[in-house]
Amino acid sequence: MLSQGPPGVPTIIGWQDGGKGSIIVSWTEGFHRGYDQIIHFQTSSDSLSWTEQLAHTVFANDQNDYPLLRNTTIAGLTDTQFKLRLFSSNTWGISHMSVVWNISMKGILRG
Repeated sequence: MLSQGPPGVPTIIGWQDGGKGSIIVSWTEGFHRGYDQIIHFQTSSDSLSWTEQLAHTVFANDQNDYPLLRNTTIAGLTDTQFKLRLFSSNTWGISHMSVVWNISMKGILRG
């Protein structure tokens, strides 16, 4: 049965350097409420202005093993230090923002 409302918050599990200005983010989606959802990956250098790097669609019928650990590559990054957050959206609205991770291509600081 479908439950009206926005999806749950996605969770960043970790990341690794993907080389050449990219990172591979490990994450899980929040509860889908029976609807397809879009996971939005955003970065910021100052926590004031956020740039969407990519959006990944997760289909409700693909979420039988919820939560499923997923890996997504974000490419074309020009900064070696930045903040990363996720949120999800569906036809009913958007989730809260995930915990913000401070990424350093030379290591990681979680904040």
